[in-house]
Amino acid sequence: MFWKKFALFVIALVVIFFVSHSIVLATAVDRNGFCNLEGSPGQTIKLNITLEGTTPEERAGFWDVFYKKVAGDNERMDISSWITIQPKEYTIKQGETKVFNLEIKIPKNVEPGLWGAISEEACKEGHSNDRRTYLIFKDVITGGNVYSGLLLPISVKVIKSPNLLVRAMNFVKQNLLTLVLAIVVIILLVIILARRPARQVK
Repeated sequence: MFWKKFALFVIALVVIFFVSHSIVLATAVDRNGFCNLEGSPGQTIKLNITLEGTTPEERAGFWDVFYKKVAGDNERMDISSWITIQPKEYTIKQGETKVFNLEIKIPKNVEPGLWGAISEEACKEGHSNDRRTYLIFKDVITGGNVYSGLLLPISVKVIKSPNLLVRAMNFVKQNLLTLVLAIVVIILLVIILARRPARQVK
């Protein structure tokens, strides 16, 4: 009798494992969160996120944002209004990958500090209580009604706006090749014009 109950218990554990495993892997994602992203007030942070279909059936799904409200939270915890993702809806087949454009637009009037989580450890294992704002994807076998998905925590470290000198240096770094080519073209034009014979005035 004991061994019969033990065998049934083991079978139940195996079934639960495979069912839960198949649900988790229905659609794979290349990131498990977006914590401690850095940006200054008024800046838009742009990132990509990729989903991959892992089951034989085509799945249809969508993206959403979610704020987990907890008693005692302040305004820094909810940054759901900052977040957009395109395209918002999708269908995906086995072996297919799809890339989505994620944007976090930091308002111009926010104070420096951590927003969207209560600590910088929020993305680490065992720190789910530190998370507040999430990006979510959910999908279902086309025509079905049982959804699966994942919550991806998001937090932003807002830093002070850089001064004009720092902005100018960042602009030069980001556009160095273009600036060098422009300088070369100007020098060549000067050399060509200098070598042209002057027109004689009659």
